[in-house]
Amino acid sequence: MKVRAMRHASNIMRLGSAGLALAAGLALAAPAVAENTPTEAANKKVVLDFYAALNEADASHSIKERIPAIAEKFLSPQYTQHTLLLPGPGSDRDKLVRMFQSRPAMPAGAPPMPRQRTDAVMAEGDRVMLLTSRDMPDPATGSVKPSYVFNMFRLKDGKLVEHWDINPGMGPPPSGPPPGAPAPGR
Repeated sequence: MKVRAMRHASNIMRLGSAGLALAAGLALAAPAVAENTPTEAANKKVVLDFYAALNEADASHSIKERIPAIAEKFLSPQYTQHTLLLPGPGSDRDKLVRMFQSRPAMPAGAPPMPRQRTDAVMAEGDRVMLLTSRDMPDPATGSVKPSYVFNMFRLKDGKLVEHWDINPGMGPPPSGPPPGAPAPGR
């Protein structure tokens, strides 16, 4: 790698000021690879751990029993749910717990919910964006199609304090690399 960089540097030097202008243009045009700050990396971990806890509780059919502890661990008492209307009294965190607890139980012998995949996770400052998908049967055709959900969280002191989501349901995947593919430049 060093030899190649030195070779390119010597070629640019031979081109003189035109080479320097070209090098500057290439440097500006090249995509930057941003590294997360320690706080951003920690925030991503909180979101991923939150989803892992929900998925594990869902897979083991123990979400009703485990959601209070999950909420206590990951959600701030001041948690605000922006995109889901949660009925009843109390905080948004309390309402979210009640929502999970009121979901009907899966019938005995019913197939488990398809596994949720994490397709992308990005952090900027105190916000984390998560794209997840799961293969769901299309009610109209019976064929299996990926269903995508975008979630964004704001974190404070290692807890989720705000949540926004978009669940377009069935539909084509977002443009860009296929789910699970490494991000460009990574």
